[in-house]
Amino acid sequence: MATQTDILDLVHESVVTCDAAGTIMSWNKGSELLYGWPRSAALGRDINQLLATRHDNIGQLQRQAFAEGSWEGELIRSTAVGEERVIDVRWTTEVEPDGTPLRIIETARDVSQRKATEDALRISEYRYRNMFQAMAVAFWEVDFTRVGAMLIPLRDQGVTDLRAYLMANRDFVRTTMQRAEVIDLNVNGLAFFGAETRDAIIGRTIADFWPEASEPVYVDALVATMSRQPHIVTETKLYRLDGALVDVLFTVSLSQDNRKRGVILIGVVDISARKQAEAALQKVQTDFAHAARVSMLGELTASIAHEVNQPLAAIATSAAASLRWLAADSPDIEEVRSLAQRMAADARRASDIIARVRDMAERREPERLPLSLNALVEEVVLFLDHELKAQNVVVDLQLGADLPIVPMDRTQIQQVIVNLAVNALQAMAGCDQRRLGIATATLPDGRLSLEVTDNGHGLLDQPNKLFEGFFTTKASGLGMGLSICRSIVEAHGGTIAAAQADPGARFIVTLPAPIIAMPGAA
Repeated sequence: MATQTDILDLVHESVVTCDAAGTIMSWNKGSELLYGWPRSAALGRDINQLLATRHDNIGQLQRQAFAEGSWEGELIRSTAVGEERVIDVRWTTEVEPDGTPLRIIETARDVSQRKATEDALRISEYRYRNMFQAMAVAFWEVDFTRVGAMLIPLRDQGVTDLRAYLMANRDFVRTTMQRAEVIDLNVNGLAFFGAETRDAIIGRTIADFWPEASEPVYVDALVATMSRQPHIVTETKLYRLDGALVDVLFTVSLSQDNRKRGVILIGVVDISARKQAEAALQKVQTDFAHAARVSMLGELTASIAHEVNQPLAAIATSAAASLRWLAADSPDIEEVRSLAQRMAADARRASDIIARVRDMAERREPERLPLSLNALVEEVVLFLDHELKAQNVVVDLQLGADLPIVPMDRTQIQQVIVNLAVNALQAMAGCDQRRLGIATATLPDGRLSLEVTDNGHGLLDQPNKLFEGFFTTKASGLGMGLSICRSIVEAHGGTIAAAQADPGARFIVTLPAPIIAMPGAA
């Protein structure tokens, strides 16, 4: 027949029986495993001395337990090897009929790991909350539970390209916004949204703050959530409470802990001032570019005047001849008609020349359209035709075949080509034979290249200094031409560099790979 000790050894938890003074009377195998003391070493010992129990008044606890019949709580105890552990203890007490304390039956289990986890979680939560409130970013927590309930069925239905599906179903996207509820925000969040109290924001859905034009960014956040990306960072626009539209740096944290809670953490930084500064800088650069174009046109005034005078002189000659034919006794109507057709053609030629000059001189906002780089080069060569002939310059055009169409601002890119070509003409002043080379090509990585070469006197030892503002080697130069060229090219996502040629100089412009590919475009 099994003894009481045998039965207690079957219990996984520690079970200890002590007399009223705390002397150990029984010690099961669970106690041996928990504390490391064998039964033989524990029996007859004071439990609190053996296990170095830590408590402000253990005696008071025991008296309370005998008076009330039980007690439970946590004690700090040491094992046989000196390791401190947090022990969850439950005491059941027995007393004599006259009320004299008899014994304590103790069950115990180690909760050290659980306590450590809870403490770590508490510290983590404390740090998170401190950061949430103290950071200079406007943070808001959003409950995405109901949104997830809308998205998961899509995956189960076989929707593989979630972004394409959402972009094609904008009403569905807006409905998810109406189910994403703000549950918390920090002090900077209040300031950003222009709210006086948290109650003005908490409980509202993000649909109240999301303009339709910013929905693609929200869709990206949904896709990131479903694909378990850790975070996204991008720029967009959001509404404040007063309806003002604000440029923001938008971040979404998609940590594992937040996923479990069905919460996403959104951070926004007001970048309106930066955007305004960028716009102001763009305007300054545009104004500088315009000033440079006007200055360049001033240098080409004689050439432009000569080019315009040619069709005007032809018109005058044709008009005089027409009058003579009309004044004859028998007017030759066919000859007059032919002269009139010549005048119309010359007028169109003069108009085209003036239009090209006006385009170069016009002050307007940059506008990028899909254009052919080869076509722009050919227009520039036509624009500079008289100047090139006047200086006896041989033009070597090597335009790449099947160049793709790329987004460019016509006037700006033409300004770059004209600037490089005019600089080349000036660099060849005094040379007996003058050769201007302009070549275009598609690079192996898909980028477009434009090279302008000359056989002039070459560059300085530090060719990159040429692109610094106000640096010039010309006695009457402002030093802004190549600097503006670099600004224009970099604004298009490209690069510009200079190198020595043998003889002369070589300028290399690259533009990004095209968005629209049109094989066979000139």
